Amino acid sequence: FDNDPGLVSPKVNRQNNNQGGVVPVTIYMMLNAVHEPNQDTFTFENTDINMVSFVGIIRDVTETTTSITYKIDDYTGPYMSVRKFITEGDGDVSSLPKSNCYVRVYGHLRSMGETRNVIAFSIRPVQTHNEKTSHMLDVVRSVLYHQKKSKLTSAPGMDVKVDGDSTGRVGNENDSRANNKMGDNPLCLNSQQQQVYVAMKNGESDIGMSITEISKAVGGCMNTVQVKKAIEFLSNEGHIYSTIDDEHYKLTDMY
Repeated sequence: FDNDPGLVSPKVNRQNNNQGGVVPVTIYMMLNAVHEPNQDTFTFENTDINMVSFVGIIRDVTETTTSITYKIDDYTGPYMSVRKFITEGDGDVSSLPKSNCYVRVYGHLRSMGETRNVIAFSIRPVQTHNEKTSHMLDVVRSVLYHQKKSKLTSAPGMDVKVDGDSTGRVGNENDSRANNKMGDNPLCLNSQQQQVYVAMKNGESDIGMSITEISKAVGGCMNTVQVKKAIEFLSNEGHIYSTIDDEHYKLTDMY
């Protein structure tokens, strides 16, 4: 698989507009994004959408011994091809999503000639129909966030301060996460989630960190149950993903 473009780590510009990591998108946005081949980056209306999440229904599934390719439809454009490599952490392949199932995909947008696809690091079934609506709201919020940020940046002498994180999520006014500034907590995590995230960012290896290592890294501030709960949240949000097994995790914005 050395020649498979889906296995090549992306060349990431650390000064891009989505330093928070995963950006909520639609298939239309991915297909119409401007591709910069030299840096292997994609931009849609001032938003870098290299690492993405989207929701859609599986129309077709092709399985091989090493990967599963899905054709996913979100009704905003043609089907998007999504490839998920099979790892030990995936467990029983028969339990993975099948046709006519709504799923949420987290992965890297790729371009192969004139064809675009997503190399997924996580595909999970959508729990409720509300999640589809919530995702579309996140997409709109993200686009408006970057439009506002771009206008402020282009205005001479303006000091840019935009509420919310780089995915466009602002959060409830009663949620303490919404009071964090972009530089301090760009993902708008609560204190325990932030501790786990920082620990992983400071101590990652090629296979990520084990739950035991993360628990040691946060010291006595959190017990194992709290660490696992924070890991579950970060994984569901697409900020981290499992690597060699269900005990090891790696940040999605670390290459």
